[in-house]
Amino acid sequence: MRRSKLAVRTAALTTLLLAGAVPAWHFFHRSAPVVATPQAAVSPSRLPLYQWTVGEERTYHFVWNDLQRIAFTVPGGEELQRFDGVMNLDGELTLQALEVRENGARLRLALKRLSRHEVTFSGQSLLPDAASLQEHLPESASAWLELNGQGALVGVRYSDAEPPMFRQFTQSLAAELFPTELRDATEWTAVESTHLGQVEANFQFQDDRARLSRRRTRYQSLRAASHVPAFQQKLSSLTQFDRDPDGFLAAVSLNEILDATHTDGRPLLSRRVRLRLTFSTRQQKPLPPSTEAKSIVRAPSQLVFEGDEERALATSQAAGMTVDLMLEALASANDPAAVGDTGTFARRAIAALKLEPHRTGELGALFKRPGVAPAMRELMLDLLAGAGHAEAQAALRELIVSKEAREHPGAHAMMVQRAGFFREPEPETGRLLARMNAEARASGDVGTERASAYALGAVVSHLPAGSPEAVEFLRPLEDALIQADSPEALEHSLRALGNSGAERVMDLASPHLRDASPTVRAAAASALRTAPQEAATGMLLEALSSETERAVQAVYLDALNGRTLGGAELERLSVWVISGGLAVGAEAPLLNVLTVRMDDSDAVLRMLQALSMRPGQQPATRARVMALMAQASASRGG
Repeated sequence: MRRSKLAVRTAALTTLLLAGAVPAWHFFHRSAPVVATPQAAVSPSRLPLYQWTVGEERTYHFVWNDLQRIAFTVPGGEELQRFDGVMNLDGELTLQALEVRENGARLRLALKRLSRHEVTFSGQSLLPDAASLQEHLPESASAWLELNGQGALVGVRYSDAEPPMFRQFTQSLAAELFPTELRDATEWTAVESTHLGQVEANFQFQDDRARLSRRRTRYQSLRAASHVPAFQQKLSSLTQFDRDPDGFLAAVSLNEILDATHTDGRPLLSRRVRLRLTFSTRQQKPLPPSTEAKSIVRAPSQLVFEGDEERALATSQAAGMTVDLMLEALASANDPAAVGDTGTFARRAIAALKLEPHRTGELGALFKRPGVAPAMRELMLDLLAGAGHAEAQAALRELIVSKEAREHPGAHAMMVQRAGFFREPEPETGRLLARMNAEARASGDVGTERASAYALGAVVSHLPAGSPEAVEFLRPLEDALIQADSPEALEHSLRALGNSGAERVMDLASPHLRDASPTVRAAAASALRTAPQEAATGMLLEALSSETERAVQAVYLDALNGRTLGGAELERLSVWVISGGLAVGAEAPLLNVLTVRMDDSDAVLRMLQALSMRPGQQPATRARVMALMAQASASRGG
């Protein structure tokens, strides 16, 4: 049974919201301030980078323009989603020295008189007016910057009173205004841990030590792409830290352009940032009360998401979509294509349903309107499956058994399968599918029987192994396999059972790897793809060694590609390929197996060499083989 192309997937943004370094703050302690003389002497050393006078508040004008775009491939690997963040801030920044110690300093940072405050994420304005500015970036909020004896930033402190957005913005700002790695040398190279990732940088003092230049040369890792093992990048970055003749901070200028892509060229992350800080005025001010405390401490590189993560994610994905707008679009369309880009619409509509779950029933009412096209009803069920909450599951259960859903016998089976798309299915969803399966079998409704079995297997895959519900819902699938009386019935029973990923699958499916029917053998191989036991891999390799049908070989190889293959398994596969077991036309599935296992394995290289000498290959296949061989040769040093 085919799965809908509109099956909803939630974008993987957790890395954006929660990625970051673990702070190490045990060495921080409150010490009594050491008051410096107003005219502190400048050290003959290059460090500390800046001088500070206790109580003096220095005001700077700053302009901060930051554009970031992050691309994610959602689970399933079919759809690329892009998330844009734009920030333009223009105003004043104050730095007051609260403590000056031999081993460092503590500064109080505040934002004042922001004449420009444009902040948007995925099209949503976060600071649209003066009221929101006062709520999120109030002038009364402050951060404490902890500097070490060299003048490098080692931490930022906050209290519970500071709004989350203020914490996030000033933490990122401080990490750009103060280096995190300093040395008393003319020039040096270091790896900085920033909020964006680990980056290699070259530092150099210039103009008689009045200016420190930092050129970032290569990001070793990106926090927003922690799931990507390797990436390509183009980076242009220059920061200049200027100090006046007395050693005080005079100006900071930062320009950085980063374009990171996957190794195949797909977009990953891009950033354009421009930051300017210039000295304005200074004055002596009283220190804050000694009772003031900042108990929240963060490393410069630590990225923290504060608030309701799921709601923030849904808000960003909705990008302005509301349930009202969703219903209006669905009511006025007679075909999914009429709502625009269906993938984008579905993602935004699902997010709107997550934000207003109490309105889910209104979608059900729209589903039941007379004359609604089957494809539109399938789209509505896709939205419910994507929302996934209790209200959505209850609505979907009601709709797939409704008379309106049954108006279209051919489409009804597709609608029933949507019940298997929930990532966290409720037990009642599984029980409904089990009842539908039993009733369909008794009445001879083959389409509903198979659709409910496929969905039931998917429900089991999301339940704890061995739980009472998993055992209960697996039983009708096992019974169907035992009672199957034709190759077609066996094929569908095996595929439904394979959806469950249960341990029982290996024992039940493996005997059918030797079935006389090619379609049954292929279905048995597909079922073993997700079997949890390692022994299933050996069973697939053993059956593949005697399989001659090209289409079935392709299914075996696809199943093996989804499993862990060590050196012994690759060696065994290599013997089969070199001996001529691979059918003509099955090269592509084998190359899929080898492409993700280019790990200097001799067995992989031998298989590629064998494929390079096969006659009669398609030009595209041969080109792919030669490219992989070149890659393997390069990884071995030529």
